[in-house]
Amino acid sequence: MDRRKGHTSGKVLAAVLILGAAIMVGCSAPDGPHTEPSSPPPVTAEPAPVAESFAKYDALRRELIAALEKTMPAITWAVDKPATMTLTNDGRCIFHPASMKSSADIVEPSKNYEAVFATADPILKQHEFPAFGGIDPVPGGWTVTRSTDATGATVILESKSPAYLRMNVPVDSKTCEPTEIPAS
Repeated sequence: MDRRKGHTSGKVLAAVLILGAAIMVGCSAPDGPHTEPSSPPPVTAEPAPVAESFAKYDALRRELIAALEKTMPAITWAVDKPATMTLTNDGRCIFHPASMKSSADIVEPSKNYEAVFATADPILKQHEFPAFGGIDPVPGGWTVTRSTDATGATVILESKSPAYLRMNVPVDSKTCEPTEIPAS
């Protein structure tokens, strides 16, 4: 047996396998937005007092919900959990504006979040957040996108029938008690 012939057929087989794998990857790419994880900018600003943070981030929450309801009028949003605050293990105080829950899943109606990005990204920019930047790969069938501003505040939109809008906002607080949250 000619060794060169066996070596050559091995190279051909390897090339065919590589080409086949490349074709499969190309054919199985998801439609819609890319699925790279979001990368938050570095935290460069100090957390603001609770009252100031409440005004800023609650306004953002209301604007995002109003815009999403206008873009997808068949889907309504309601408060899921009221605003609260939590103390982290490292001593930071995190304000959570009221989380919102949709009446239905938003992935299909938004064309795999394309309409969400078109609607929400300009609002995020007005509030000094970067654009959502794609869908984060997460387990369990969730479709998640997020954006983080310079203080480390994060807006998270996640959907798995229904969808939820949540925020985590570092705040300057001595007690980190929900009683510090202004009445809305």
